[in-house]
Amino acid sequence: YLRRGLVSVVASQCSGSSGINAEYGGVICQCNGMWKVVEYSEISLETAHLKNEDGKLLFSQGNICNHYFTTSFLEDMVQEKEKQLIHHVAKKNIPTIDGKTGNPGTVQGIKMEKFVFDVFQFAKRFTVLEVNRSDEFSPLKNGPGAKSCTPEICREDLSKLHKKWVLKAGGKLEGEGLCEISPLVSVDGEGLDGLVAGKTLSLPVHMDSRPAQPTNGHSNGVNGLHSKL
Repeated sequence: YLRRGLVSVVASQCSGSSGINAEYGGVICQCNGMWKVVEYSEISLETAHLKNEDGKLLFSQGNICNHYFTTSFLEDMVQEKEKQLIHHVAKKNIPTIDGKTGNPGTVQGIKMEKFVFDVFQFAKRFTVLEVNRSDEFSPLKNGPGAKSCTPEICREDLSKLHKKWVLKAGGKLEGEGLCEISPLVSVDGEGLDGLVAGKTLSLPVHMDSRPAQPTNGHSNGVNGLHSKL
């Protein structure tokens, strides 16, 4: 769309499992005829839980911050429109130290923020792509051990995606463990046929380089297929 000049901005979105407020994400929508992202902090729980006639969440389509812009559009934003962007108010708990007692504490601070997607409103040619969540999105927002959006969950989601790439390319996996394919080997599952087709890989697997001469049959860490994870 961009290369053909059909649009100046493309945004990706995917379905949230429990609504935008629960996952701390914004939703792409039209407000007064202009495209924008309504942040989770700017929408009430009542509105976030509204449902369609079929019983599904009305605002389940979340903004995942995968955006594509033409350079001419961005140049116009920087040179002409940046000062028109409004600030978003974010209330955050800020760690503090009492100057008299030395005791730690917190105060509620206010952050004034601008986001890259605020420029959507100026796009005369705008489109949204619905993408597969398992292929495109696994947010990291919390520390280890939390219930959602943790490093452990992101690592597992990436491993599931890369396992799917191996199987689609004709490879087989055995055992248990994670699978990681470096972007130096493949960015989107492309070019793996010659590396894994007809082979059985023992998990855990880490592909961090392209072997000069791929082995046949069974691989246990030879030629760039390392058990590092």
